[in-house]
Amino acid sequence: MTYKPGLPKEHRIYVNRSLNFGSIKLVGFDMDHTLAPYKKETFENLAFRKTLEKFIEAGYPQALLQLEFKPNFLIRGLLVDHKNGNLLKVDGHKYVKKAYHGYRELTKEERYELYNKRSFRAQDFLSLDSFFALSEVQLFVEIVDFMNRNPNQIQKTFLEVYQDLRWFIDLCHRDGSIKNEVLKDPGTYIIRDKHLPTTLLRLRDAEKFLFLLTNSRYDYTNEIMSFILNDAHEAFSHWKEYWDMMIVGAGKPTFFSGTQPFFEVVEASNLLKIHEGPFHPNRIYHGGNATLFEKLTGYRGDEILYVGDHIYGDIIHSKGSLNWRTLVVIEELEEEIAKLAKYSDALEEIYRQIAEKEKLDEDLQRLRSKLAANKRHRLHADKVSKEPEAIDAERLQHEFDAKITLLKNLEIHIKALTAQREAGFHPVWGELMKVGLERSRFANQLDSYGCLYTSRVSNMRFYSPYKRFLAAKEQLPHEEA
Repeated sequence: MTYKPGLPKEHRIYVNRSLNFGSIKLVGFDMDHTLAPYKKETFENLAFRKTLEKFIEAGYPQALLQLEFKPNFLIRGLLVDHKNGNLLKVDGHKYVKKAYHGYRELTKEERYELYNKRSFRAQDFLSLDSFFALSEVQLFVEIVDFMNRNPNQIQKTFLEVYQDLRWFIDLCHRDGSIKNEVLKDPGTYIIRDKHLPTTLLRLRDAEKFLFLLTNSRYDYTNEIMSFILNDAHEAFSHWKEYWDMMIVGAGKPTFFSGTQPFFEVVEASNLLKIHEGPFHPNRIYHGGNATLFEKLTGYRGDEILYVGDHIYGDIIHSKGSLNWRTLVVIEELEEEIAKLAKYSDALEEIYRQIAEKEKLDEDLQRLRSKLAANKRHRLHADKVSKEPEAIDAERLQHEFDAKITLLKNLEIHIKALTAQREAGFHPVWGELMKVGLERSRFANQLDSYGCLYTSRVSNMRFYSPYKRFLAAKEQLPHEEA
């Protein structure tokens, strides 16, 4: 992490890969949940209800209308097994440490048979790494639970239900069921960060080329960007003035590896016309692809920093395919950091108990060796008709049995302490970046593809646009002191 004296941890930018901001020429931003954070509970409830209405219209049982949106059941970073109707919390080594079927937690034996007995392909499952997917998966959980409580009312497999769910979600986006509600009253659903204009202006003052790259279409983008930026700073009255280039309907992640051409948005009619030649300022472009973007701007690879919230849609492909530098916005970070501080003593106690367990393991190994040696001496004495050496086997066995009991009790205690600490972060899934004491799959992806990460875009204002962000020294276990 780059040191910033006096800056609270929740406002800091954290560093996985060293980055010289002075070498960055272009800085791009996603819109939804990046420039424009959503009021998650309000928006997810809206998406849940609108999608549920599509199920009823398609002939699903009216009883589904009684399903409840539970805003606190899910977190990001889970995997969704559509075929079996399960949610999985996976560590960085693809070991499933927690899983639910609807609202029923799977046993260790069930997890082993389904996922841990042999390796599985994570890409076969949905990765719940965007906020937009939370309401979708929450509805899937509710329907899975309904199907288990009401056999035969829905004559479909879990996979077929999920396929319908995806179709209904897409239909909600196509017919405006969700976004039209947001546009009626953006303030109910969107958070307006008062520090965002200053953040963008500081980058412009440093002669960074700023571009907007969003999957949202122009009509929606225009309304949301107007809400968060119009008349927000004396320097600019209109949101378009902040940007050197604006791309809507980008179709990420395909944008980063595809060949779709750019179109220009005809703002008066909201229609598209094919674009040829260089980009022009103050115009809105639609679609396109990253290779052509680099060609037309004259910049490529690590001269470009892209800022987004979606690990898969924004970060993995921009970093993995193009070597763009990346800054990941993790809204949960502020709350996670506060809880890390709150439960720091609990974590220290867990590690103290683990150290005690390791010492106990060593003692048991010593006793095992003595008991084995004693047995060998007795067998040898029997063979040569000699009296065995006087070794207090009964005392050793008693000591061994006592320590085994201590070890078992200590393991139970450590497990209870760990579960209690996890519940402090989230009552079902625990810490975002951990599964128990191991790194989560989400944390591994963040480390692999996110050069920098922070809790909100406006935290960039605390750092110079020429800052050298230095990663902490990385060590393998054998390199530690």
